[in-house]
Amino acid sequence: MSQHTTEFLTAWHNAISNNDINLLRDWVAEDAQLLSPAFYGPKQGREMVLLILSTVARVFDDFTYSKEWTDGNELILEFTATVNDKKLKGIDRITLNDDGKMSEIEVLVRPLNSLMELAQEMGKQLGLATG
Repeated sequence: MSQHTTEFLTAWHNAISNNDINLLRDWVAEDAQLLSPAFYGPKQGREMVLLILSTVARVFDDFTYSKEWTDGNELILEFTATVNDKKLKGIDRITLNDDGKMSEIEVLVRPLNSLMELAQEMGKQLGLATG
């Protein structure tokens, strides 16, 4: 695992365990994008990505990472969580740029009823159209 990857993962897990996404500000590229089935298209820019990640941290209950894989600057983190009464399982696929900053995060979630609950809750919290 590269030093960039190790340092990023340490910062990421620190932010998640402290429930403080702002700890990631220096680790998210200015032009980062977030892709999620909860949104129609990608969400662009550091501030938007941090806003969405902070909102997810509020929406998820019982959030736990169970596995992680790395391949150079590509990371996959498997998680479980609950949104309202719906249990879900998902992955965060994170790409780091050459400076070790997150340039992209793609989130995949299943099952469908949990994804729909997540999209609905995120839409309410953010005031965004999620469909």
